[in-house]
This record gives sequence, C-alpha cells and structure tokens, in this order.
Amino acid sequence: MPKFLVLARGAGMDPRRSPEEMQKVIEKYRVWTEGIQRAGRLLHGEKLRSPEGRVVRRTGGEMMVTDGPYIESKEFLGGFWIIEAASFDEMLKLVSDSPHLEAGSLEVRQIEEMGPRG
Repeated sequence: MPKFLVLARGAGMDPRRSPEEMQKVIEKYRVWTEGIQRAGRLLHGEKLRSPEGRVVRRTGGEMMVTDGPYIESKEFLGGFWIIEAASFDEMLKLVSDSPHLEAGSLEVRQIEEMGPRG
C-alpha cells in the first residue's frame, strides 16, 4: 500500500494562549492521530522541537551548516506523520479533519519506494 508523508506547516501555537487552551489543542491532535492509528494507517508521527534545527548546504564544495529554520519565520515545519493509504484521494480524506488545518497547512507527499528492503 502506498505511503505518504504529511508535513505540518504553520506559524506555531500562539504563545498568548493560556496553558488550558494549549492543552485543548494538543488533545485535538492526540485524538486525531489516535483515530488514524486505530484505522491501521499510521506508520509513524512526531512533533518536531522548536526552535532547534540546522540547515545544511554544500557551497563551492564545502558543507555549510547554519542555525535554523527560525520559529520567527512566517511558517515552519512543526511535525510529520507517515500514513498508508490506497490512493491520494483516500489520503486526502484521512487528513481532511486534521486539527492542524485550523491554524496551518498540511503538505502531503507520496513516498517513492527506493528498491528492495533487506
């Protein structure tokens, strides 16, 4: 069955929210993710730590490592899920009720198999 990478992009959680409001948002994500898991479709998912990260590039034959991306950016990558679905259409149905769509966007990409596993 095809696998899809779902990237959660957005501005992040508003720091002005109360701890109770933040907990309600976190609970929505937990419930949604558990629903995908109960359906037997979730292979893996994680929230990414902010603002940690490095950007690695090769420039003029040298590897360059810089801090970032920064949470101050307009949009950043907050987490991901790897989900199995029979088709792109089914995948879009699976993410249609994601709580992330209330505050950000989801990038859905089909994973291309790279050959035999061993």
